[in-house]
Amino acid sequence: MEKTRTVRSHYKFGANGELTEKIGYETEKDALMMARFLNTKPNIMHKMVAYKCIKCDKWHVGSNGRLLTDEDREEAKKKLKGL
Repeated sequence: MEKTRTVRSHYKFGANGELTEKIGYETEKDALMMARFLNTKPNIMHKMVAYKCIKCDKWHVGSNGRLLTDEDREEAKKKLKGL
């Protein structure tokens, strides 16, 4: 069974291990475009998704814990080209 997060965070771990605020996007469309862009990158291991933050009421991008497949990458590329 695949484990997924049930609560999304406003923060991420920075390079030095400290919590930093995630980038906030004003619209769902902007966050979705960034998630799709990240899902095309070969160094991203887990699927990135857009979600509404309950803390700041903006949209963030984060991993959903599911491994990103080559099919996912191709689908993200197609969706980006369609915009």
